[in-house]
Amino acid sequence: MAPAPAPITAPAIDLPRLDGTPFSLAGRKGGFTLINFWALWCAPCRIEMPALARLKTHMAGRELEVVAVNLGDKPDAIARFLKQVDVGGLTIVMDRQSTVGRAWHVQALPATFLVGPDGTITHAAIGAREWAADAVLQWLEKRLAAAPR
Repeated sequence: MAPAPAPITAPAIDLPRLDGTPFSLAGRKGGFTLINFWALWCAPCRIEMPALARLKTHMAGRELEVVAVNLGDKPDAIARFLKQVDVGGLTIVMDRQSTVGRAWHVQALPATFLVGPDGTITHAAIGAREWAADAVLQWLEKRLAAAPR
């Protein structure tokens, strides 16, 4: 992931989860949040989803939440996809009108951002990644360990 050139406050995310319960990025302050923007029409996004779930499983108990923000798909279509692909307990939220995606200036998918405990975007990546690869896990562990408490 590339570092942000300057501290950028993360735009608000107040969206429903797939099950209808609310998710708010503001409620995550104090821990890191990996925000991944994706859509069903995006083949690399679909392939990347299990890697995000493996990352979440590996980082369980640490100060990192993994949130997948779907841009524009209908809830029933997302639910059908999730029956085919194991994404574990990944937090899936729906941006049906892509308003949050626009606020984050998402222009290509998948797009992933690391938000620090203070609510600023620290790093960004465009394109699919193997999020559970050893190098990525070590990189994230270093970021979490170096964060002020």
